[in-house]
Amino acid sequence: MRRSPRLAFDTRGKLGEYREELGREARSALVCAGAAAGLGPEHEISLTLCDGPWIRRVNRYWRGIDRATDVLSFPSYDLEPGQAPPPGTLGDIVVCLPELRREARRLGVDVSAHLQLLLVHGLLHLLGHDHDAPAREAKMQRRERELLEVIRK
Repeated sequence: MRRSPRLAFDTRGKLGEYREELGREARSALVCAGAAAGLGPEHEISLTLCDGPWIRRVNRYWRGIDRATDVLSFPSYDLEPGQAPPPGTLGDIVVCLPELRREARRLGVDVSAHLQLLLVHGLLHLLGHDHDAPAREAKMQRRERELLEVIRK
């Protein structure tokens, strides 16, 4: 049996009919990706699914950007990619379901597949990955593909 990280899950705002289904999918995908990334029960990830106004307030408060976005990550530690995280809470991932759905439609991709991508992307930020330079972005994209392959099996 694979060791899996713990997950603290919450929802905020008006999410409508997609709250339950996408909530189940998000929890399952994030726990699977976390386990594939080497996280165990000594690690916890916080996941919040929210609406546009809620993520806009969070984005404005923490990043000074006054607009909604699809995903935000708030790491608890300043890790380097590949560095083992200490036990405890690794950080928070916030996904805006209306932005997720809008972006999936714009890209012509399945909502569930796009949700998985955003969750893996957020998780990798918690684990020290970034896309602030071409080499780091390429490394992060490779790792995203690897984790998505595990989730989608």
